[in-house]
Amino acid sequence: MHQKSTIMEQLIYRIALFVTGIINLLMAGKLLVGSKPYRQYAVYFRTRMLTALWVGVFGLGYILHGILMWRYTWPAAASALTVTYFHIGAICFSWGYTSLLNPNYLTPRITLRDGIYYLFCLLLYWMVALLWKEHPTFTMLSYCLYFAYAAWVVFKFYKTYNQVSTRLLRLSYGNVMDFVRWMQVCCDLIVLFGISSVVITGIFPTDFWPYTLLLIAGVCMFGFICYSLNKYGATIETTTEATRKVTKKGL
Repeated sequence: MHQKSTIMEQLIYRIALFVTGIINLLMAGKLLVGSKPYRQYAVYFRTRMLTALWVGVFGLGYILHGILMWRYTWPAAASALTVTYFHIGAICFSWGYTSLLNPNYLTPRITLRDGIYYLFCLLLYWMVALLWKEHPTFTMLSYCLYFAYAAWVVFKFYKTYNQVSTRLLRLSYGNVMDFVRWMQVCCDLIVLFGISSVVITGIFPTDFWPYTLLLIAGVCMFGFICYSLNKYGATIETTTEATRKVTKKGL
């Protein structure tokens, strides 16, 4: 009976991986296809491209998990694969969403810094997987690199958000309330999902239900992000001008 239950759980988990992976790829494709009219708005266009990359990479990651099923045969590699695309998501969030608030944020120095750090982390994530087939302690230690970067990204984003939103509301520049509310809700969800998912991955490397629930929550979150990003495009003129003006003197 227990064996049948385990087989059924793995089947449900595998189906969830493929279904959510395909949905993510479709959402990424829709963002890409709908981005052409916004080429003149460089920061917003870049954010759409980065979000499409982020959502698409997660979709490919889910499908790889579904094909390889490392969660049950090589837990350390499954964890390394997970943190590999979560780290990409953190970079895309930092470069895209912090830049929406401060158009001057992303510089060549930040791009180089984050790229080098990611390559260094990638080496350690997979080194742990290659040396130990299953070792939650070392996996969590390697995850500390991701958490350190995520903590810095979150700190930088919310610091920028508080400064920009305060200035926008003080100036009452156009109809920016929707923009401020969207950024708060959207990014709170991203941060909560990004950090809690990696924690759960490290604590429960082979369990079934946590990942299935995360997959469902994740696809809902990505759907909200894509929907909100499209809605943002409807106020692109006002918000672009507003953020340009409030960051003109620097943050």
